[in-house]
Amino acid sequence: MARVSCWSLRSSALVGALVLSALVGACRGSGRGRATAPTPAAPAEATDPAGDAADRARADSVKTAARDSVVRDSVARATLVADSLARDSAATRRPRRAAAGVSKNCVLDFSESPPETRLLYNRISETISNVFIGGGFIGRCQGENNRIRADSAEQFSSAGVVNLYGAVRYDEPGRVRLTSDRATYFTSEGRLIADGNVVITQLESGSTLTGSSVEYFRAIGTVPSRMIAPNRPTARLVEKDSAGRPRPAVTIVANMFEDRADSILLAWGNVVITREEINGRADSSSFDKFTERARLVRSARISNTDTTQAFVLTGDTIDMYNRNRQLERVLAKHTATATNEDLVVQAERIDMRLQEQKLHEAFAFGSGRARARTTQQNVEADSLRIRLPNQRVEEVRAIGNAIALGIPDTLKIRSEDRDMLRGDSVFALFDTTRAQGDTSTGAKVREISALGNATSLFQMASKEGPGSPPALNYVRGVRIYLTFDSGAIRDVRVDSGASGLYLEPVPDSLADSTGRRVRRPPPPATRPPSPREPPQPLPVAPFQPTAVSPASRRLHD
Repeated sequence: MARVSCWSLRSSALVGALVLSALVGACRGSGRGRATAPTPAAPAEATDPAGDAADRARADSVKTAARDSVVRDSVARATLVADSLARDSAATRRPRRAAAGVSKNCVLDFSESPPETRLLYNRISETISNVFIGGGFIGRCQGENNRIRADSAEQFSSAGVVNLYGAVRYDEPGRVRLTSDRATYFTSEGRLIADGNVVITQLESGSTLTGSSVEYFRAIGTVPSRMIAPNRPTARLVEKDSAGRPRPAVTIVANMFEDRADSILLAWGNVVITREEINGRADSSSFDKFTERARLVRSARISNTDTTQAFVLTGDTIDMYNRNRQLERVLAKHTATATNEDLVVQAERIDMRLQEQKLHEAFAFGSGRARARTTQQNVEADSLRIRLPNQRVEEVRAIGNAIALGIPDTLKIRSEDRDMLRGDSVFALFDTTRAQGDTSTGAKVREISALGNATSLFQMASKEGPGSPPALNYVRGVRIYLTFDSGAIRDVRVDSGASGLYLEPVPDSLADSTGRRVRRPPPPATRPPSPREPPQPLPVAPFQPTAVSPASRRLHD
């Protein structure tokens, strides 16, 4: 059908060219006839009047030839000007079309179909027709290398639609291959909608996407290709190392995918990412195949697959950076939390570095305070740097108004209070070695240092035993160093400007020799007077008159 339409166009153009050339030739022929018309020869014996007439005739013929020449020149110039304008307008239109990404429509050519192909052609008008093909169909866009195959097809030229049924396969050599049960191809848009057991394969990398339906836009002009896959498909990204060796594939499952120019893969809705060493989850994600950068957005979470040394990182947004197809950096933003067997870190941002796919170092910073919690120590500062060789915490550096809170030895001290160490910076070193048969979890602190305006307040076991209140040791200095032994403070060293207090509780005199307090019986309860009863007046003796002596009477008078 495509060939018939092209032949009709060529035939119309050919007939028009022939008619135009005939008209131009006739005009030119008539001009030439007037210019070369023979002039009647005057006899030699003609009189002067006859000679004058001959001269006038020759002058008229010269004027006519000049006028025809002028007409031909003006027509030629007009033709040249029109051709130049046409070339200029075409030259100015081409870049504009390229910038908008407009290209020629796909004209299907199915001459490569197998011999057993059956065809039904219905001509509706000179420019509109429908074609129905069975027994195998192979088509391509004229002038391009793409191919479409199917068991049967139907083309509606007026709508620019081709319906494909059974074992559909679309190929762009060196780029992409698509297979499905059914498909609809829109020739004017370069859009293919595939339905039923869809599999898209990127031929260069070997990555695949499988799902129930896919909408694919082929690259046209400067507009890159685009693919949309709904209904929770599965993407399998094949990666290769620097030597070209294939690495274990990355599997991504989401409610919907979008692939742009075979370089950026977007996923939305309950995204699940499975790698060889690390798994991820989020509401949405993106993956740039050229920069090897992935982003998880909203309720993001990644974890490693090694259960013996597991860690989990959560945040609102998580960026993953790869080099040579190996994950080497993970950045969690906005209320980030990192957890492993030894440590829990909380901060606005947590930047984790990996070596050989294992956690090696972490940075906690951002607005607000950064916090690290271990089984023995809690550290808080403006920013933290944590070293974790072999995924076990070895060192914690707290910078900016740092404070470390530790749990005292519970075997010797029974107190709900914590030991405290402050400074501009606090460094904590942990013992990463484990003795044979040691089943304790968590790293044990080995040394803590406070540098700059350092203060410490820690508890010391009482001589009376664990049941007695502990003694308090308060120290100030420029630098303070604490050394631990089996989780308990062993040595305290103050460097420059040392001062402090040592407070020891006084033994309770009401405590018996066993350290138990003796309870005294409460005093007997006395009933207070009722507020409603008025107070009783004091008894008054009755008045008794007495005799007055004469001296007293005289004094009174």
